[in-house]
Amino acid sequence: MLWVRKKVRRTAEVLLLRRAKLVRRLLARTGRDRAPLPEIIQVEATNLCNARCVFCPRDLMQRKQGVMDMGLYRKVLDDTAALRIPSMRLHNYGESLIDRQLVEKIRYAKSAGIREVGLISNGSLLTEELARAMVDAGLDAINISVDAAGKETFERTRVGLKYDRVMENIEGLVRVRRERGARRPKLILSFVRQDDSADERAFIEKWSRVADKVHVTDLHNWAGTLHTRADVRFPCYRPWLTFTVLWDGRVSLCCADFDGKVILGDLRTQTIAEVWNGERFLAARRAHLDHGGPEICHACDLPKKDSPLWIKKLVRSVPALPRSEDTDREPPRPAQDRTASDASDS
Repeated sequence: MLWVRKKVRRTAEVLLLRRAKLVRRLLARTGRDRAPLPEIIQVEATNLCNARCVFCPRDLMQRKQGVMDMGLYRKVLDDTAALRIPSMRLHNYGESLIDRQLVEKIRYAKSAGIREVGLISNGSLLTEELARAMVDAGLDAINISVDAAGKETFERTRVGLKYDRVMENIEGLVRVRRERGARRPKLILSFVRQDDSADERAFIEKWSRVADKVHVTDLHNWAGTLHTRADVRFPCYRPWLTFTVLWDGRVSLCCADFDGKVILGDLRTQTIAEVWNGERFLAARRAHLDHGGPEICHACDLPKKDSPLWIKKLVRSVPALPRSEDTDREPPRPAQDRTASDASDS
């Protein structure tokens, strides 16, 4: 029965959290600082944005802003496809729809054999023309960030965006998908929980009948932007399951490292395999198992949102991906418990 499965799952989660120190020690002793292939590669099409959301730390970002050029993108995607990494997100820290080559990038990823291509957007630039192009290119999922408390709250928190325009654009995508007879892209609407007001509840009720999923999330602290310490003891899944590439080719620790403070490699000169189990990545994972990760992780509260059951993917995997010099061998396929569209970190 469903309630039994939920109870068993929750019991397992509680036990793992209580034994966090033991779990970290066992993972370290069994060589889990090395990891199988990432499940998701997150490619930052651009870190430019047309909004100034009050809960976003853009004003603190010091790294250069730009758009990933097609030459670098093809290199990254060819590498991803060769390793058979199944899921890719075309976003990280910016509004992906600003990228004028976004449709071409989606099409290239699908033609390369990437099973799931998804992205997060604020929806403000999603014209019907662009929606048609993305549907035809094969986009698998789009997660549009909105706020459910109505127009006033939306425009006060998402400065520079117009609520009515975004709602019209969402309806336009739904209409295009219906006209095409397409089930893709999967449409997810997500918002940061405000006050559980009647407006929020009405929004969820309305859009649950239209969107494939309505995702409600709590605000996180962007790796310490809101406060400097987080009481997180269980290992974060991101250094083991995700791979984040900034628009200029540098590889950052994860999606929460919005300013690229912890750089683990550079795909302009390296391959994914060289970076993934290179010494910098290994050191970051060992730090997670030993004392909670690099300094930036000590203030991050994202892992509190995660189920500790992600750890089963490491337990049932081989402890190591082939070293970079052995990449001509067939890589193992990662276990899949979720899709590119279901994981909404940022």
